[in-house]
Parts: sequence; structure tokens; C-alpha cells
Amino acid sequence: MKHARNIILALLLLAVSAAGQEFRGVSLEMIVSNGEGREQVVVLGIREGATTGLDPTLEESELPPQPPNEIFDARCISTPGKAQLGLGSLADYRPWPSAPMTETYTIGYQAGINASSVTLSWAETLPGRVTSVRVDGEDVSGQTSVETQFATGQIIVEVGFDPAAVGFTASPNPLSFMVNNKDPLPTQSLTITPTGDATANWVLSTDVDWLTFSEASGEGEQVVDVSVNTRILDAGSYQGTIFVRSPVYNAEADVAVEMEMVVGVDDMSRPVTLMLEQNYPNPFNPTTVIALDLGARYHDGIPSLRVYDMVGREVMDLSSSVQRRDGRQTLTLEAGALSAGTYRYVLRQADRVRVRSMTLIK
Repeated sequence: MKHARNIILALLLLAVSAAGQEFRGVSLEMIVSNGEGREQVVVLGIREGATTGLDPTLEESELPPQPPNEIFDARCISTPGKAQLGLGSLADYRPWPSAPMTETYTIGYQAGINASSVTLSWAETLPGRVTSVRVDGEDVSGQTSVETQFATGQIIVEVGFDPAAVGFTASPNPLSFMVNNKDPLPTQSLTITPTGDATANWVLSTDVDWLTFSEASGEGEQVVDVSVNTRILDAGSYQGTIFVRSPVYNAEADVAVEMEMVVGVDDMSRPVTLMLEQNYPNPFNPTTVIALDLGARYHDGIPSLRVYDMVGREVMDLSSSVQRRDGRQTLTLEAGALSAGTYRYVLRQADRVRVRSMTLIK
């Protein structure tokens, strides 16, 4: 189980990283526009591994020479004593600091024909770890733009950064359930809160198969619904752990889960006839659990459990996994090889047939 949990966590981390949701650093996007329909986005920031020069692997590439003044242009340019960018770049990343500090950046611009100035604008909510912004020596807290006084020139932007370590808190911790098998699937809310970077990303995993999440990954503070699949458990006490992890930073939190199943599978009356439950979860991707009970007539012939697509073609045969015995039993359906869609699963024994539908999403 621990090995499976590690594999799931690794896949989630890869998926989040591949989606470009978070990297080791901070980016502040600023838009330079001339009021005549021309604009350019430049990026100021800090990154681990960056230098004070051009770093092509970190999206810093030297631009061609500036065009004639009649043509609009905006770019990050060298800042004396701070950074050397050659002819300029659309991004200027500085080395990751070890303590809170302020970096100075220079944006060169020319408004172009029919424009007498440019406007520098940015998002109202600053990225996590950005603590302050000053433009040409003026504190612009609470603002989202400034306009220059000239058609050509340079804009000096000072950005304050706080590289505090990222962490997570989760509440409540521990998460406790007191349930029985006859109840609807019990759900509780878990609040995930990043510290050090309010916009940090996170992924969730668990070391037990009876917990599911409404969201397995997210950004910033979010409330996640945690559900218990009581339909596969006997009466008793259960413990598990929810793992909150950053896809990039060395940040983590563990949430203990405690559950008391006061009425479980073994305490419920057995059916005298064939029973086939709705799979859980449903919809699913790509694994789901099917529960069934052959009832008192479990000895009447060899049971079969098969999966069909919506045109009636058999796509899976699970018959060998069905045990000829009285009592509720569960089996896991792994549908990774099937296409997304709706399927029917059919349980047959002698003259008895039970049919249910399930939906595979990908």
C-alpha cells in the first residue's frame, strides 16, 4: 500500500509540474501599453538558478536591437550594478535571495508614432512573496498602473521579495469520523492553507483505500471534501493519513484520520437473493470497486460478472474474481485500457441477472 501511495503521489507531482502551475521562484508580470493598441508584457522576478546575466534556460533571451523611435517597443534592459541583459529581454530573473530584499529592474520603452507616453500596469493582487512595488521611486501600493511623462525613456521598478520557506497547515487535524455502513457516504471538510506563499500549489494523497477527495490538487487556501467509502469496511476502528505536499518545494503536512465504524458489513443482514451494488466511486478513473452478494443460493451454478459497452460488446470478464459463497464480497475493476464512456456490468447466476451502469472518465 505504501508503494502504491508513493506511485500515486509521484504521478500527481509530475502532472502538476508538467502543467506549469508552480516553479521555484516568483514572477511579476507588467504590461507596457501605448494607448494606440500596442502593448508588451515583461516579466520581473527571482528564480533559483538564475544569474544576473541572460539565462536562456529560464526564459531570458536577448532581443534584436531596438527599432526606430517611430515603432513601439518595450523590454527589460540592463540595470547598472544589478544585471546585464545585453540588448534586452522580455524577462529579467535575479538569483533567489536568502532573506527578504528589494531588487531593482529597468524597463526601456518607446511609445511609437502617435503616442506621447506609455502606461505600465499590473494585476491588483500581487503574486505570493512579492511584498512591495515602487515605480520611479514612488510607492504604488493600492494602484494597478502608472503613466509615464515621456514618449521614450526608462522605468525603474523596485520589487520587494520575501523568500520565506513554504509550509502547509490543515484543519481540522486530526480528522475524525463516527459512521456506520447504512449511512450515506460520510464527508467532512478539510481546509488546506499554504504558509510562506499564499499562492503555493499542493497535492493530496493517502495511505488507505477508503478515503477520497473532492480535489486532489489545488492552489492557495482551499476547502477539500474528504469522504469515507464505508461500503467496503467491516465494523471496527480505522486510522489513515492524508499527505499534503508541494509539487516543488520541500513543504509538507500530514493529517491523521481516525474513523470508528460502529455498524459495518458483517453486522448487516445478508440478502437471500442476488445483489449487485452500484460501483464506487462513479464516475471513476481508472479504478473502481464493485460489491455483490450471491445470497443464500450461492451454490446455484457458476456466477459470471462481465462488462459491456453501450452497443453490447463484451469488454471485460471479471467472472474469475467472483467467489462462490454467501456474504458480501468486493472486487476492484481496473479500466485503464478502456476508453472513456458509459458501460454496463452484468452479474448472472443460474436464472438470476442483475445489471448496473458505470461511467469511466479520462
